[in-house]
Amino acid sequence: MGAPREHEGRRRPSARELLRAALVDDEDPRLPWWLPLPGLLGAIGWAGYQAATGAGGFLATALWPGAAVFLLATLVTWFGWQLDID
Repeated sequence: MGAPREHEGRRRPSARELLRAALVDDEDPRLPWWLPLPGLLGAIGWAGYQAATGAGGFLATALWPGAAVFLLATLVTWFGWQLDID
């Protein structure tokens, strides 16, 4: 009656399988040298801004929340690199 269903008999891949297939690529390095740079620049930039406005010292702000900024930005950059979002 309708169009033939080519996908009958095949199960749908789970979200975990889709994510694993998107992340696994042996041709790309897992951690390129430049990958932590956006997080590092964001943390240093935030600490510099806080120090310039007098809201906090550079070193104290670089340690916290600078460490969280670095970690989150690096994770987002890594997932973007691995998923190859265009």
